[in-house]
Amino acid sequence: MEVMAALRTLPILVSRLRLAVLLSLVSAGLLISASALGQSESNRATARALAAEGYKALVVKNYAVAEDRFRRADELVHAPTLVLDHGRALMGLGRYVEAQEAFELVLREGVSDNAPYAWKRALQQAGKLLEEVKPKVAWLTISVPGVDNPKVSIDGKPIPVAALGIRRATDPGHRTVVATADGYESKQTTVDLDEGGEDSIELDLVALPPRQRAKASTSVTRTPNPAPEDRGASMEIPAYVAFGVGGAGMAVGAVTGVLALRKRSDLKSVCTGNVCPSTAQSDLDSYHKLGLISGIGFGVGIAGGVTGLVLLLTGEESDASDEGIQAGIRPYVEPGGVGLQGAF
Repeated sequence: MEVMAALRTLPILVSRLRLAVLLSLVSAGLLISASALGQSESNRATARALAAEGYKALVVKNYAVAEDRFRRADELVHAPTLVLDHGRALMGLGRYVEAQEAFELVLREGVSDNAPYAWKRALQQAGKLLEEVKPKVAWLTISVPGVDNPKVSIDGKPIPVAALGIRRATDPGHRTVVATADGYESKQTTVDLDEGGEDSIELDLVALPPRQRAKASTSVTRTPNPAPEDRGASMEIPAYVAFGVGGAGMAVGAVTGVLALRKRSDLKSVCTGNVCPSTAQSDLDSYHKLGLISGIGFGVGIAGGVTGLVLLLTGEESDASDEGIQAGIRPYVEPGGVGLQGAF
């Protein structure tokens, strides 16, 4: 009986479980939609505030502020009304080329049949403003004859090479044109364009002399050699260091030499000729070591003194430095003796 009762209630439990799952999915979907909607509404609210500021600036002909506000508002929420007003601000700034592009964008994108009335009205106004701004755009032809891949700019804005030698839409007014190219002297000129006017300029670049051209094209910067007086001054410090090393070597040689002489005096009292007893072997070894150290010390002292003297006397730039060869001298100590070696 209990089993039968449980079986009878099973469909009810399954139905309730399905309902619970469905409700949970719907709730999750509502939360996601609400989150996305909240983000969109935040952008829309910001865009509306920017558009309101832009409209106020447009009314008082503060076109710079109006251009900034409408441009940023359209970046948040793209709409034909914002693009249209952005074009109006650009017209006020005399940036007719960009204004024409804004109005043409509204016409290219169009609006749907069920679009808001403001959007449809913006589409109509874009056509009228486009016809108004077109006659204001000036045209300029820039040529740089005889030069491959020149770099040309108008008021600091680069012009593509493909746009050279042909009519290019340009804002009217006082314009500065600069042309540069590798191996040529740069050239700058100015041109005054009237609204709807047309002009052409030709920039003849002068080739640099071969030496300057090679210098300008090389990517390796060579460190110039110091002036003779600077070189001499720069050699003083190494010379004094060499003298210091030489003095220390002489001191070591003198001290160890005195100790070696004392050992030799002690050995004479216990040795007969060149034969010494085994008990004096340690003193004999010490004597030889001290003698060797003394000889090395004096050798280093002499080498240091000579090196310092050479550095002071040869502090001038030599012709070999132009070939990357510099005179150098250094002391050496070997088991067979001490001395100097170097290149001159």
